[in-house]
Amino acid sequence: MKMKLPRTFSSLATASVLMLGVAGAATAQDAADTDRTLKVDITIDGAQDWKNGIQWAKVKSSQRYEISTALRSDGKLYGANLLALDRDERLAIKSEFLRQKGQKMIAQSGLDPDSPDLQRQISSRMQKDMFDCKGDSTCMGQTSNKWAMIMAAAVEPDNSALFDHEPRYRFYFGYPGCKNTIRARNVIEAEGETGYGREVDEVQPYALKMSGDSNGTEEEQAGLCEFFTVVVDTIDDKMYVENVNIPSARGTSVRTEFGKTESRELEIPVAAPLQEFVNTNMRGPVALSGSAQDELSLNLPLDGNSTVLGHFVGTGKAAVEWSFE
Repeated sequence: MKMKLPRTFSSLATASVLMLGVAGAATAQDAADTDRTLKVDITIDGAQDWKNGIQWAKVKSSQRYEISTALRSDGKLYGANLLALDRDERLAIKSEFLRQKGQKMIAQSGLDPDSPDLQRQISSRMQKDMFDCKGDSTCMGQTSNKWAMIMAAAVEPDNSALFDHEPRYRFYFGYPGCKNTIRARNVIEAEGETGYGREVDEVQPYALKMSGDSNGTEEEQAGLCEFFTVVVDTIDDKMYVENVNIPSARGTSVRTEFGKTESRELEIPVAAPLQEFVNTNMRGPVALSGSAQDELSLNLPLDGNSTVLGHFVGTGKAAVEWSFE
């Protein structure tokens, strides 16, 4: 069966809604194996050298990110993998999933599914509901979720045959008010010599220390509740994870340079290659509990300051452990 490709509008809506977790698809009344907790523990310890003319620095960093968040399934098994590895197939399955959910919601919203003016009515109602959220990010996310599903039902082609296979996949999504924890730790220390101006012919010692240990803001915790989508293949006992959110640590930066010391509060940047390393190793299919390790190249500034130009060379030992139970 040839897939009908999703329309552009709904494709964009699908990407945003699935990242939010399609919270409306999860209910609290279903039986066993509907609730699980995803735990992810990420570390990297590395060192880096920077050089730009006669300026130089040696940098070291130790980072650890721990997240735990509850996800919920509607209790059903589906015949298609919402996180299929092929991009076109994945997009078509997501769009069809939203279309089916949206069909049930059209009538509940008091809309006529046969109206020739349906798309305009949906857009108008969504704009009104978004306005009524008065800028509240949680409300706006849930509203976008709801109306994107309804719009998908109105504009997407019928790809229901994608699900006409042996039911084996269970979908898990985040949901508002879930239980979760965040802990982000990051220490970056640098020392070297730097100078002023475009043509640096004289350097002076400088030192930098960034240090943070934080548990996420209320907004970050609310966002984490609706971030993850996980699919479990109940036959192979493997899982697929759509992206992993690595929270930045909040802390302080103390910089001593040209005889002056400055201190400020900030979000300390996550090592640049860490996100791709984690996503690659958890994308799936992977065991419901597992780990991965690798040595990563650190060729971008660990402190996030690329304005100093020059060359950055380093490596870091990265590891990720996860469980979904």
